[in-house]
Amino acid sequence: MSATYPSAVTVVPCLAVTFEEELVLALWTSEAARSTVLGMRGHTGASVRVAGRARILATRCSELGVALRTDFAGEHARWMGQVAGYPEDTGALGWFFLQRLGAYVDLHSEAVLPKGYWSRLVELGAQDGKDVGEALMRDGLPPPPPAEWPGVQAATAPGEVHTRIGVIGDPHVGSTMGDKFLPPVIDEMNKQGVDFSVAIGDLTQSGREEHFRQIKGELDRLASPYEVTLGNHDMWGGGTPSAVGQQRFESIFARRPFGVHDTGKARVILLNSADPRESPFPPFDLITGTFTSEPNEAVPGGSFSEETVAFAESLGRDGPTLIVLHHPPYPYLGFPALMFGLDERSTGVLRDLARRTKAWGIIAGHTHRSALSELDGVPVLEVPSPKEWPYGYGIVEMSDEGWAFNLHPAGDEALVAESSGSANVVIRRYSRGPDEARAFSAAAPGPSRG
Repeated sequence: MSATYPSAVTVVPCLAVTFEEELVLALWTSEAARSTVLGMRGHTGASVRVAGRARILATRCSELGVALRTDFAGEHARWMGQVAGYPEDTGALGWFFLQRLGAYVDLHSEAVLPKGYWSRLVELGAQDGKDVGEALMRDGLPPPPPAEWPGVQAATAPGEVHTRIGVIGDPHVGSTMGDKFLPPVIDEMNKQGVDFSVAIGDLTQSGREEHFRQIKGELDRLASPYEVTLGNHDMWGGGTPSAVGQQRFESIFARRPFGVHDTGKARVILLNSADPRESPFPPFDLITGTFTSEPNEAVPGGSFSEETVAFAESLGRDGPTLIVLHHPPYPYLGFPALMFGLDERSTGVLRDLARRTKAWGIIAGHTHRSALSELDGVPVLEVPSPKEWPYGYGIVEMSDEGWAFNLHPAGDEALVAESSGSANVVIRRYSRGPDEARAFSAAAPGPSRG
């Protein structure tokens, strides 16, 4: 199970990279963090070699005039260490995960490093692939944990709740698990009696027209109104020569991928962060550590079009407000660091909108995990996809005094138990997130903010 190295890079050709500075900083951030976490786990030799890889990337950053962000590397290491754990937590599987993050760097750095730099970087990483393969052969994989729901005491909104909003993270209709789990989620949300719902992008697995129609059919079963926006997986049409996803979305849903849902007591602003540009790289498979030959995809990171920017700039304060979009704001420091979230320019637009509207919170998807952060004091929640462990959806409750978010199980216990076997300990450590991200509450912002 060792990684495939330079030969894998030439199997599928890459397009020209137009964001060299951002990519080199992201790759340095990953390797600086990985060296720290490998050392934490006791893999001293690997830690030293990866530190050498980080120095190569730091040299390239210097040549491009890119300042290193040690704060980014520190936060990325905190996340990486939480997922990989110590050897007693995850065994050789945690080391395998870390080595595959290094394979991502190998494959994406050839486009931005001089040939000699890149050859040395790959050479430094080759031993780790062998060592991890030997550890897996010797120790095997830890058994998957039993089926479980990561329960936590429910959060309650302060005051009397007047609005309940269903939240569906990345449904990925057209995938096996997406097709299995969306119907029971719809059933559960109808039982919960939400006032309206929102599906926050990656509605489909690959932007195919039949999958847009399929998810519309499922969402039309909701007993209350719903809103939808786009994600990166929706933008390309499963092998089409251009990004046709927004066109298909607007034709089938008869709406734009941005807008406002206002109940008179609460307002939800939807923003479209899906970037239609084609990714210069093929999709990366974390299990094999290689590029795949799957159809072209949009860049995974998010960006606001000028149309979305103009829409955001037209909005002002108008009562209790939540902002919903697919991508979490910059700097995203999960995997892949920096490149996977909303870009820095668009995050500035989001920051200004949150300040101007005095938003109570921001809700994003895309990452398939529970996470909690903030943007200039505004809470930012990332909600998981119902198609992956722990197989859930969210409900937001709003009152005049504040709001709460709780993650709820899909409801089909037999399906969850059957599917949990594929969710190993590393996947669960990634998806679980902190308790406060699955059960969150906050008071309405005071008059001083904004």
